[in-house]
Amino acid sequence: MALDLSLSVGDMDTVQPLLTGEVEPEGIDLTPISEYPPKRHRRFFRHGEFDICEVCIASYVSSMAEGEEFPYTAIPVFPNRKFRLAFFYKNADAGIEEPKDLEGKQVGTQSWQTTADVWVRGIAQEHYDLDLTEVQWFRRREDDVPVDLPEKFDIQRVPGKQGGDAIYEPRDMQDMLFSGELDAAMDPSGSLFRAVCRNDDAEFMFEDPQAEEIAFFEKTGLHPPMHTVAIRDEILEDDPWVAVSVYDAFAEALERCIQRNVSPSSHTSLTWNHLHYKEQHEILGEDAWAYGLRPKTRKELRTFVGYARDQGLIDREYDVEELFFETTLDL
Repeated sequence: MALDLSLSVGDMDTVQPLLTGEVEPEGIDLTPISEYPPKRHRRFFRHGEFDICEVCIASYVSSMAEGEEFPYTAIPVFPNRKFRLAFFYKNADAGIEEPKDLEGKQVGTQSWQTTADVWVRGIAQEHYDLDLTEVQWFRRREDDVPVDLPEKFDIQRVPGKQGGDAIYEPRDMQDMLFSGELDAAMDPSGSLFRAVCRNDDAEFMFEDPQAEEIAFFEKTGLHPPMHTVAIRDEILEDDPWVAVSVYDAFAEALERCIQRNVSPSSHTSLTWNHLHYKEQHEILGEDAWAYGLRPKTRKELRTFVGYARDQGLIDREYDVEELFFETTLDL
């Protein structure tokens, strides 16, 4: 008899076959729910909703020290990968030429635990010599997994809207960046990206962000994973086979996604979609989106865990094998 389990994921093409029911995990009667982050992450980590959930890697590793409070274990599936230097912005009049110039400045971030921002801060520190302790940080929301952050970081809450509470009605980071109240901002959302493209008050941190991201990849070999997939521990304890079944379903969904992306009949508004895939393949290689713990993925995860520790999200650097359920380590 099939297990009845709920699944919450985003709406990326890598998971669409799971949402439509085109792909189903063996032995599981899946109820899929598409939910946009950060709401999905908040529902999972704070309220314990969903049996299986696409989660922010930063919140997941932060939760590992409190296993009883957050009884979930991940499998090595990464539905969302993205270079994030193109989501790093500066006020046009702030006099900033490079990330190092942010020392002594005010920089906005969605939360300290936003995976994209952990990557950007870590890259800025390691590759652009930015001292993170010399920046005044403003975050719009609390982290999904509470962490006592080191006092060496100057982290403040974005002010509230006029007459509003900063917790429930924070100021809009776009307005603060464009007005100069913030000198720079890190934001993985598409809304600020579009606004910067259309407005002269703010600019990308890097003149050619795609070239900067390609150069970063050529230097490091890192294609940053943003999300992984976690499963309730009680399910894995009772039915450990679920981990591999769910992994296989995500892998099948990914393969169908890739095949559609190169199809001439692909349902997308990107005119040269298949040629974009060709360019990606030439730059990133064959296994750009591969699941499992391949050598390149291990390097990416070790780098991220190091950044998370440097930024105070975790007390120690976890081994890659500690992050995932035991039956999935060799997939």
